[in-house]
Amino acid sequence: MNIKKVQNKKSDLIIMPIVFFALFIASLIFQKKNALPDNQKILHNTEIPTTTLNKEEIVEMINKSINKIHSNPEFSIYYKENQGVPKLYYVYKDSLTNRQLNDAFFIHIFPKDEQALLKLQKYNYINIDFFDFNPIKIKTNTETYFVFRGVFFHKTLSEFLEPNKVKFFNTGRFSSNQGRSYQVNGINFENLSSANISNTLEKITISLTQKNFEKIKSRRNEALKSKILIKKEDDFVSSKVSYNTTKNIKSKVRLKGDWTDHLDDEKKWSFRVILEDDNTTIRGMSKFSIQHPKVRNYEWEWLFQKVIKNNDLIGLRYDFVNIDIEVKDKDNTQTIPLGIMAIEESFDKRLIENNRRREGIILSFEESLLWEDRKKSYDLKLNVNSWSKNLQETQNLPIKVFDESRVLSDPVLLKQFNVAKNLLEGLKKGKLKISEVFDIDKLTTFVALINLFGGQHGLIDHNLRVYFNPVTNKLEPVCFDSHPGSRINQITNYPFSQGDMVYTQKLLEKFEIISNEKFIKNFINKFDNDLNTIFKNLKTELKTTVDLSILDYNSNFIKKQINPSDAIISNLLNIDKKEIQVDISNLSNFPVIINSLEHIDGKRLSSSFSSDLIIYPNEKKLITFNIKDAFNNAFVSKKNKKGGFRYPKDVKKMKVKYKFPGISFSRKNNIIPFASNQNETLEIINTYKKSFVTNYTNFEFIKVKNNILTIPRGNYKLNKTLVIPKDHKVFIEKGVSIDMTNGASIISYSPIICRGTKDFPIQFFSSNNSSGGIFITNTKEKSTLNHCHFTSLSNPTSKLWALSGAINFNETIVEISNSVFQNNRSEDGLNIIRSKFVIDSTVFKNTLSDAFDGDFVEGKILNSSFLNNGNDGIDVSGSSIFLKDIVINNSSDKAISAGESSTITGMNINVSEGEIGIVSKDLSSISLQNVNVSNTKLGLSSFQKKSEYGTGSIDISMLTLKNNELDYLVENGSQLLIDKAPVKTVSNKVIDQMYGKKYGKSSK
Repeated sequence: MNIKKVQNKKSDLIIMPIVFFALFIASLIFQKKNALPDNQKILHNTEIPTTTLNKEEIVEMINKSINKIHSNPEFSIYYKENQGVPKLYYVYKDSLTNRQLNDAFFIHIFPKDEQALLKLQKYNYINIDFFDFNPIKIKTNTETYFVFRGVFFHKTLSEFLEPNKVKFFNTGRFSSNQGRSYQVNGINFENLSSANISNTLEKITISLTQKNFEKIKSRRNEALKSKILIKKEDDFVSSKVSYNTTKNIKSKVRLKGDWTDHLDDEKKWSFRVILEDDNTTIRGMSKFSIQHPKVRNYEWEWLFQKVIKNNDLIGLRYDFVNIDIEVKDKDNTQTIPLGIMAIEESFDKRLIENNRRREGIILSFEESLLWEDRKKSYDLKLNVNSWSKNLQETQNLPIKVFDESRVLSDPVLLKQFNVAKNLLEGLKKGKLKISEVFDIDKLTTFVALINLFGGQHGLIDHNLRVYFNPVTNKLEPVCFDSHPGSRINQITNYPFSQGDMVYTQKLLEKFEIISNEKFIKNFINKFDNDLNTIFKNLKTELKTTVDLSILDYNSNFIKKQINPSDAIISNLLNIDKKEIQVDISNLSNFPVIINSLEHIDGKRLSSSFSSDLIIYPNEKKLITFNIKDAFNNAFVSKKNKKGGFRYPKDVKKMKVKYKFPGISFSRKNNIIPFASNQNETLEIINTYKKSFVTNYTNFEFIKVKNNILTIPRGNYKLNKTLVIPKDHKVFIEKGVSIDMTNGASIISYSPIICRGTKDFPIQFFSSNNSSGGIFITNTKEKSTLNHCHFTSLSNPTSKLWALSGAINFNETIVEISNSVFQNNRSEDGLNIIRSKFVIDSTVFKNTLSDAFDGDFVEGKILNSSFLNNGNDGIDVSGSSIFLKDIVINNSSDKAISAGESSTITGMNINVSEGEIGIVSKDLSSISLQNVNVSNTKLGLSSFQKKSEYGTGSIDISMLTLKNNELDYLVENGSQLLIDKAPVKTVSNKVIDQMYGKKYGKSSK
């Protein structure tokens, strides 16, 4: 090709750089203007569901009233079969009401053969419901239509639903809650055009002698018995083939197939046919197969082979013909019409020529060993577990070349065979990568199409067929026995491709192309007319469908694989002024390439990597991002205009940018602000398990009899945590003294009964202030603590958890009397959770924080005092308690506090000294009689603290307030009644004055 040189004028040389510069600047402005935040990105093709629906056909159907079977002011109904899938179309005009949009459809079909139906069920009609809440909106020049679609199909009774077998049907709309919104009756199919009763396919006649036909029958019976057809050298028998005007072509024929699905039909057996005159062909083929259309899934194989060849891959000629078998015995000729059969090209030089390739060789793996081994198992009545693993593995199967005698006798072809054979051997043994051996572009196109069509059967090792291209010295796949037309549930790869990054990258590139709706619609539109013709022909004899929605599903499945919701998980491990370390796990089925660290607004935060950082499937890698000098400037606070990264708040503004190799678009992943450490996880799991291991038998001072544990009178040291299991009882005798040190706690899943007396109390204490505490939980029976002293204890704690109280009861029943809680070094002296309790004649003093804390409890506190508490005296939330004869002195925060929908009732309450007397907040109510509050900073207060709750209320009769700095502080909306008279509210925001801001103790 000659390229004419164009001479530039001098003025052009001056103008062109200016024009290019202007275009460059304009493109930058356009890109910046059109840059969108992550949440406003235009959807990529992989995020848009594929649909093969042809709106133009629907418009034509409506405009020309094609197969309209009903029409009324509500809707019109059309019936249409798409490659064997019968559908009803309900067409509404202009607009939809709410129920027209959301109601389901029902169809009640009354067949002509009512008696036959009643033998199968007790109703004389067949019910079909379908739920299509996504109508297709179609606009023409003059009208707007909304079209709902439903499949006219029943899983078990579809034999009654053929239009010529339906008497009539009733249909309409319904809602499970509101009943039917519309119904129309008596619709029939009288307006449908009649179906073809004969096909237009060409005919091939195969003539055999009676003797040869009997031989074929005998081989079939033998195969059916063994479940497998094994080929023998003498299988071929002489025959003659007639086609169109060409009669009695000399040929030979045998049965074909491996599994007996090729032979189990009464008359449609599969045959291999070879024409003996090399200069004579039928449809351009001298070797071909005749087989039942079902063994290649009817029309699906035809469409797949067309698409294969349309994409410049090597495919077979595949079509449908009428077949007759003529059996001649002397002067007698018997004609056996097989009906419609599939004709499939076999492997020889004509196949290669038809695919516009230079003459070359075709190879496969010798599968006869595999099938003979399987037959042997079936003959001996064994199952698949008896199959030889060695003979089932492709690694051990020899390589086979088609047309062997011609190849081995031709020096040119023999040379090609030696090269191709060794390429395959190198691939099998891992000496060569698949991208080095195959034309990788063609191979990955083939694999992508296999997955789109659900034809993974063609990727089974023994079904592989390979052409060696003598021009490129590369192998190319030959499409064979794919059995397409199924929904996929995983991506299937070509054998020997694992670990080849070139293959993977190219395959992903192809997946993005072939899953695009436009790609699919292009080939459907190209072959649709021929496909419909084939379907009409096959329908005259065979029940077959081509549900093209399978392509929709497989396309969308592939889209999800190459663009999943999440492909990686990123955990922040470390961050400093120079670098950020992130642990990244690849959760996808493909390698990912890590590009950079980006701000949520698209600014790049990290420097470029010197080479691609690849993380393979199921792999986890520590990636170090070197951050740019301007890193901190990306995190400028809009509020104070100051820069600087703030952990953990700003982690959510960072994203890991990555992509799949071969895919045109990048993805971004959020970073979890903490790392996942497997060693730490194992350590925590082990610690967690140990925390539930009971060990009471290790303590000599505990006496055990059956399920009764007794601690007799005496002085004991406890320097490690004691764990008591459930379904036991623990008795602690009077005079017991337990010195708890070294962080030791008592954890019991059984009730504890403490039998102390005034003269011989039971003492739990820590001589060196190093103890844990006591925890009784989930006991069915009541715990009793009488005359117990709890002194200088802390809270139970471990590496995994910590409780707030020195003594804790959870989900149980407890009675405490004549006891003392003093000098305890915990958030709560006594914490009771989700339990019922009674506390009587007990003293709480010198607690570090709250004396008593009740969470979701129900109980009574009687004749008890709370002295010198570091925080609250009595603090309850979500609880209901009764107080009587209570003394609370010198609480550092509140004497009595009710919160989170609590109720406190009682009488004879004396509060003195300290910060605040009585507080009700957050939908709590306090109702008391005979209350004295003196010498506090604030006597009474009711308000709302938490937005999810409401106001508080206090109702006190016989109240004495004395020497308080402020007697009460009541928020607007909350309530304080003194002797049933409401006290005037004084503030809108009481909380702004509480918790150490003016009154009480800081809650921080």
